[in-house]
Amino acid sequence: MNTRFHSSRFNRLFSSLAVVVISLAMAGCGFKLRGAQAPLPFKQVAWRGATGPVSAALSQALVSQGAEVNASVKQVNQSGTNAEGDAPADIDLIIEVNVDQRERQVVASTIAGQVRELDLRVRFNWQAFNRQGRPITPVIDMVLSQDLSYQESAALSKALEQDAIYDTLQSRLVSQVMRRLSGLSVDEGLQ
Repeated sequence: MNTRFHSSRFNRLFSSLAVVVISLAMAGCGFKLRGAQAPLPFKQVAWRGATGPVSAALSQALVSQGAEVNASVKQVNQSGTNAEGDAPADIDLIIEVNVDQRERQVVASTIAGQVRELDLRVRFNWQAFNRQGRPITPVIDMVLSQDLSYQESAALSKALEQDAIYDTLQSRLVSQVMRRLSGLSVDEGLQ
């Protein structure tokens, strides 16, 4: 009976020690749980270029993280001024969007020409600039895709499924862009 007590005590001690060692090893290699987003290094954001569903969702995500996307300074031209000719001094970050679109391509069809499988893509091509107009990031082309089996007899349900897939791809893309933006230094330019 005494041996059993020592054995269970040894097992608990060994398990605790193993958890501590694994935790330290994971922390040492840079691993951390996703949890809450890091604070954004900017407060005011302006847009330049194309707009679409990802840009709209990204605007909402930026606002939810404390950044201000003001309608009066939303569109900024190459010289750093808005439509009124003002140069908003409080803009910390300019995001230039080149492509923001949803794509749909037929991957497989039957011999009769009926579609059997689709490839759904969300494409977002962007670059970030600081308030002086210097690029902070290179041009980043992000594409997420997912296949969708298709049947003409279930066209309505497949349209709903397609919308749900687009929404999922879009939210994944927005979270990837937010992680990249949270790691930017708006005071420096691209090296």
